[in-house]
Order: sequence, then C-alpha cells, then structure tokens
Amino acid sequence: MRSLPTFWLMCSWLAAGGAAQSDLPVVWLRELTGELLRANPDVRAARFRYEASLKRPSQVSTLPEPKFTFTDFGVGHPMSRLSVSDFAYLAFGVSQEMPYPGKLALAGEEAHKQAESEGQAWRAAILEKTTELKVVYYDWFYLSKAIEITKKNRDVLGQFEKISRARYSVGKGIQQDILRAQVERSAIEQQLATLDQQRSSVEAKINSLVKRLPDQLLGQPSEVHRTDFSMDLERLLDLVSQNAPRLRARQFEVDSHAVGIERAKKDYRPDFNFSFQWQKTAAMFPDYYMATAEVRLPVFFWRKQRFAAEEASSRLAESRENYQATRQELLFEAKDEYLKIRTSERLLALYESGILPQSSLALESAMTGYQVGNIDFLTLLNNQTAVLTYQMQYYEQLAKHEQALARLEPLAAMELTKP
Repeated sequence: MRSLPTFWLMCSWLAAGGAAQSDLPVVWLRELTGELLRANPDVRAARFRYEASLKRPSQVSTLPEPKFTFTDFGVGHPMSRLSVSDFAYLAFGVSQEMPYPGKLALAGEEAHKQAESEGQAWRAAILEKTTELKVVYYDWFYLSKAIEITKKNRDVLGQFEKISRARYSVGKGIQQDILRAQVERSAIEQQLATLDQQRSSVEAKINSLVKRLPDQLLGQPSEVHRTDFSMDLERLLDLVSQNAPRLRARQFEVDSHAVGIERAKKDYRPDFNFSFQWQKTAAMFPDYYMATAEVRLPVFFWRKQRFAAEEASSRLAESRENYQATRQELLFEAKDEYLKIRTSERLLALYESGILPQSSLALESAMTGYQVGNIDFLTLLNNQTAVLTYQMQYYEQLAKHEQALARLEPLAAMELTKP
C-alpha cells in the first residue's frame, strides 16, 4: 500500500486544479502577430494591391502624350530635293489631344477613391488575418491545457488501478474496480490521441499564417487570462458602422462609382485636338505655317455614351447594395460575438464561483469517504472525472471568450484582447 501517498497527492492536485508546466519555450502571441504582419502572403498581397492602386490616379488624370510628326513631301520619291518641284517641302509638326475640361480630373478622382477602397481592404486584411491568428492561438492554448489535464487524469487513473489491485489482493476490493480503471484509462488514451491530432493541426495552421514550414516546432502558448470588456452593444454597433475597414472600403467604392456617373456624363461633351506644323519649301518660296483645331463629336451618343451612363448608374446602384449588405452582415457579426462574450462571462463566473470549487470539495469528500470505506470506487471515479471535465470546460470557455473578442477587432477596428 506504499502507493497510497502518491495516489492522494495526485487526487489533491486534481481537487486544486493544478497543472504542471512544460519545459518547451513559450511562444507569445505578440511575437507571432509581428511575424504575420511581415510575412503573411495575404497581407502582403493586399498591400501591393493598395500600392498599385495609388499609381493609377496620376495615369488617368494626365493629358495624352503629344504627337510629333515629320513629313517629307517630294516628287517621284521621298527624300528628293526641294528644288525638284514647287510643291516639295519638309514639314515638322506637333499635336495634342485635349479632353473636354473636367474629364481628366474626374477620372483621377474616381481612381483616387478606388485607391482609398484598396487601402481599407489592406487594413481589413491585416485585422482579419491577425484575428485568425488569435483565434487559432486561443485554440492552441485550450488544447494544450486539455492535453495537460488529460495526462494528469491518465496518471491518476493509473494510481487508481494500482490501489484497486492492492485492495483486491488483501480482500478489501473487487475486481470490477480494476477493470473499470483500465477501461477509463484506455478511453483517456483515445482522447489524448484526438487532442494531440487537433493540437498538431492548430500548430500547422499557425505556421501557415506566419509563413513557416507546416511541421516547424512552435513550443507552448503563454497563459491566457480573461480580458475585461465593458462596452455596451449600442456603442459597439456605432463603432462598427463608423470604423469597420470592410465597410469603409465599400463606402469608397460607392464614392468612386458616384464620380463615375459624373465622368460618364462628361463623355457627352466633345474632345479636341490642336496641331501646329511648319513647312520648309524651296529657297524661292516662303516657309508655311499651319495651325489646326479638331473637334471629336459624340454623334453616336445613343449607342455609346447613353449606355455608358446607364452602366455607370447600375454600377453605383450595385455598390450601394453591396455597402448595405456588408453593413448588415457586420452588424450581425458584431452582435453575435457580443452575445457570445456576455454568455462566456456568465459561464466563466459560474465556473469560478460555483462549479470548480464545489466539484473540488465533492472530490475531496469522496476521497475521504473512499479512505474509510463509506463510498465505492465508482463514486470516487465519477467525482474525479467531473472535476477534470469542468476544468477542461473552463479553459474551453475562456478560449471562446477571447476568440469572440478577437473577432470583434476587425469589426470595431480596435484592439480588444491582451497581446
């Protein structure tokens, strides 16, 4: 019976909810976040899209390139001498297309609004990928805790089996207790295999987000503590309506297409072309100078400009509906996560003030009763299993609380979780 002190020590650990720390190095969330911002392909792609869009306004708001012309008008063949004919000449000219005033400015403004939309899309990508990392990090934390607790459960069940064998050998126990402990221990091994697989998948996901090799070792997550959240729902929804990058990107799309309407209307106006030419003739003739003005008239407006204006109007209507759809979606997501946070807070408070201490007391009472023979082995086992289950549920609820806060961050455009 020399294993009894070890058994009661293990049970005392369970009742207190203790956990041994791994020797693996701690990987902090803020370190992974910094790595994600530097290396994540989706974030980098969004940044490059934004940078590319910034180059567009200058291109579309600049005048077309001027044209320079050279003419050799000869008799018989080009490059003949000017003295061969009275009509021979050399000419140098320049021409410039001039869109109707306001067209280029509107094109630049439209492109600028689109660039602003891409900038908000980049910001949204940063926040959303950071949120994705935080969500899997909190999963990693929960799974690490679950594995730690389950391993302790396995060790305690091993002690249960030893104690049952010792009691059975001296005629104080029954064989069913031994078999029950063996079955429970096998079930724990199965549970551990599942948890290990889930943790490996989460670690591979983290490596993927920060652009590491999928099988690169990570270490262990840091301790996660509950983040206080005092914001009311009305304030949260106001922040989403005003600050959500995805919604602001939609608003800039609306603004861009609104400018597109004005630009399409300008296409009903004519464009111009101005040219100047100098002609060098033979020595006995004076040089000639020619200035030309051309007007390009939109005479087929009922087949071209009219449909372009209608297309621009439809694009604007589409962008407005997209804005409303995105707004409704984000407001729903915000309220949904808000309700999850409040529910998690109530459950965590219930675990901390009631379930965990009460189940620990029940286990301590069961241990005392088992020592003196007042309760059977199955009752002790059930109490021990309940404590472990509640501990795992507590950490799972803590992870869900922080995940819900993290999912609010790209909606409210502010940091809500602890780094």
